Amino acid sequence: MTLLSELSCPWPVSEAHCDLTELAPETPVFEGALATASAIMTRMSAYSAGLCEAELRPLGLCPSCRSWSCGRADALHLLGPEGLPVSSVVQVRLGATVYDDSTYYFDGDSKTLYRVPPDSWPRKDEKWSAPGTGEAFVVDTIVGSTPDAWALDVCATLVKELVLSCTGSKCRLPKNVTTVTSQGMTIRLRDKEIYSLIPELGAWVHFMNPHGARLPAKVFSPELQNGSRSCYGR
Repeated sequence: MTLLSELSCPWPVSEAHCDLTELAPETPVFEGALATASAIMTRMSAYSAGLCEAELRPLGLCPSCRSWSCGRADALHLLGPEGLPVSSVVQVRLGATVYDDSTYYFDGDSKTLYRVPPDSWPRKDEKWSAPGTGEAFVVDTIVGSTPDAWALDVCATLVKELVLSCTGSKCRLPKNVTTVTSQGMTIRLRDKEIYSLIPELGAWVHFMNPHGARLPAKVFSPELQNGSRSCYGR
């Protein structure tokens, strides 16, 4: 399963939204600023805002542990990294083979991935095989929640300030606070320093994550085995 630190969470913000069309910034600079701003806001919200790409491996090694279908359509309950909700399923793979999307159905309310009868999901996952190889069973998903209009406006503001800083233009960030490399963009500021320089960001973070959580909240139910899966139809 993809770790939180490995998630890619690009937010749907354009140069026009950032009011940067007249500056005509270099595309790599804008893309780097957007990737950095998206990562900052997703992390600062404790992953409660932002849609991220995640590879899930919901099956275990043990073939006798498959008991989730309970006589109905074979089903897998999906949970993202650290319990993040699954928003949508992009594709399902077994090794290098991609399942036709007409052979399964994802129910967003129950976060359950159903196999269209009479077919069923594999009984186990070849955990030692990397995604796309061997018999690795992988579900490519989008996890998290869609940013609202307020979040997108704040993200656009942060992107603009990062671009201005990287292009030597007048901005609210100190000079030389950003560095662009082939690996992306680096910001040499603590979170509280960014909040003070960009109050819009500080206000949004305080509303979304007033207690400064670093991980998304989790809900455990005694009705779910191991707190993470259930047998639908009982």
